[in-house]
Amino acid sequence: MTSINRTDTELNFEALLQKEKYLEVINSFATSLIHAETIDEIVWTVAKQAIAKLDYYDCVIYLYDEKAKHLIQRAAFGPKNPNDMVVANPIKIKPGNGIVGAVFLSGIGEIINDTSKDLRYIVDDEMRFSEISIPLAHKGKIIGVLDSEHPNKNFFSEQDFKMLSTVAAMLSTKIEQAKSNEQLKRYQINLEKLVSRKTKQLEDSNRDLTIKNREKEILLKEIHHRVKNNMQIIISLLNIQANSTTNEHEMSVFNECKDRIRSMAMIHERLYLENDISKITLEEYTYELVKELSTSYTTNHKVKFDLMIEPLQISIDTAIPLGLILNELITNALKHAFKTQDGKLSIVSNHTEKVMTLVIRDSGEGFDFENYTGLTFGLELIDILVAQINGTLSYSNEDGSAYTITFPLT
Repeated sequence: MTSINRTDTELNFEALLQKEKYLEVINSFATSLIHAETIDEIVWTVAKQAIAKLDYYDCVIYLYDEKAKHLIQRAAFGPKNPNDMVVANPIKIKPGNGIVGAVFLSGIGEIINDTSKDLRYIVDDEMRFSEISIPLAHKGKIIGVLDSEHPNKNFFSEQDFKMLSTVAAMLSTKIEQAKSNEQLKRYQINLEKLVSRKTKQLEDSNRDLTIKNREKEILLKEIHHRVKNNMQIIISLLNIQANSTTNEHEMSVFNECKDRIRSMAMIHERLYLENDISKITLEEYTYELVKELSTSYTTNHKVKFDLMIEPLQISIDTAIPLGLILNELITNALKHAFKTQDGKLSIVSNHTEKVMTLVIRDSGEGFDFENYTGLTFGLELIDILVAQINGTLSYSNEDGSAYTITFPLT
């Protein structure tokens, strides 16, 4: 009775030792994989650390290569691993060939107690009589095989099968995680390359566009400059014509034409000088126009100019008709308002985001718009130009003359 109890105790103790060893291997395996990231790091960590604790003669980890369509030896422990992370004379096994290939196809692990009696056995580096082969599976897909051989027959037990199956399951999960990470890194690298390539293409396109825009800008500036020069030629021709006549009315007509052309030429000159070739600064243009006209029209009385123009850039489509309007109104004031007294000519602007108001006022004798019977070309021209900028014109004859022009800012 005592002998039987002792044998049961010994068996229980042996089972506890096996369980302790099993837990130690699994714990070692899990701990060693914490910092392993790449597939090579994972398989070599398992081979060199976890498998080494089982006191096996050797162990080889096979992974299936989708492109090569073969099982490839990726890591080893024992004679197949002479140094570092090197598999000596690695072999490839086609699925279905040998015990490893059969386990890969079936997905079921096997223990072979005597390989000399198994026709599937393939000799790798040397003949060994025991072999255990466990599939590496993840979500039903076989990705490789964990295989170990031993020179002695009947070496591997069910405990070995259980331990290696657990190791294989954890290894498979870790490998798939690494594959996903590697795919993500490749995708990220490809994405970065794509972004870099697209960015370079965009930079090249922007550089080309900048160069072309600069070339166009230079060309447009040159066009504005030439238009201004051509207008100066026209002014010179009108001067010649004016000098060839003694008729005061004809000379006045020529001078008025010159002023109108000069007002447009100044706009093209300003566009040539501005950074933005599509707009001019109204304040600078008005000051320059007043200076030119005050020089052209001398009066017997002093005229004080009071300009309060808000800083604003206007497009060429608005600038040309507005410049002609200013030219007509300033010219009219200088010619008619100060014949008998000194006075003041003021130009005031204010604007909102959408609308601008311009008031040209003189303190001269005033002008009887109701009963005016003289030539009306100037006034008709003003009406046409105001309509051209979609504006409205109003005027008063109290304490001089005042013109109020309101137009939208486009």
